[in-house]
Amino acid sequence: MSYTIDRYEGAKILNCSTRTVDRYISAGKIRSKRMGKKVYLHDEDIRIIQNGGIQEEYIVLDSDGHMVTAQHDESNFTRRPVMVDYKQLFDDAQKAIERKDILIQELSYRAGQAESELKNSISMIEYKKATMLLESSKMHGEEERKNLDRKIGEIVMDLDQKNTTNIILMILVSILFIVAIILWFFSLK
Repeated sequence: MSYTIDRYEGAKILNCSTRTVDRYISAGKIRSKRMGKKVYLHDEDIRIIQNGGIQEEYIVLDSDGHMVTAQHDESNFTRRPVMVDYKQLFDDAQKAIERKDILIQELSYRAGQAESELKNSISMIEYKKATMLLESSKMHGEEERKNLDRKIGEIVMDLDQKNTTNIILMILVSILFIVAIILWFFSLK
């Protein structure tokens, strides 16, 4: 039992494409082993498919009763029928079905839990909508802050201009008052 045939050689032997060989591997008709970057095929599986895909219904034993993997020269070997224990196969199938039923029940329970959690949570659309509204309000608030900062700057400049104008007017009024006092004082003499 060895893996010596690569995919390309196997395709040539079976007179098919490498894609068909890949399908055989996927279907479990050919055992394969990856070594580095190459995939090698099981020699016996290639032989079985090459012979029409029919597995003999007997095993080959040597004179000591040991199983032999010889392919062609079987004249020295004794053929013994393979005994199939159908009750054991049935029991194994029942156990596998029970395990799968338990797994299905567990998965159904988990799916129900996930569904109830999903019902209790907000939907993705609502979440995205709320997120978009939040981003929009942040952007709008930022624009409002910039507008208010600009208006405050304008008001400060306007106040500075008015203060400057008031100071100039006070200086002029003071000068006029002093001139009026001086004129009044000279008019009395």
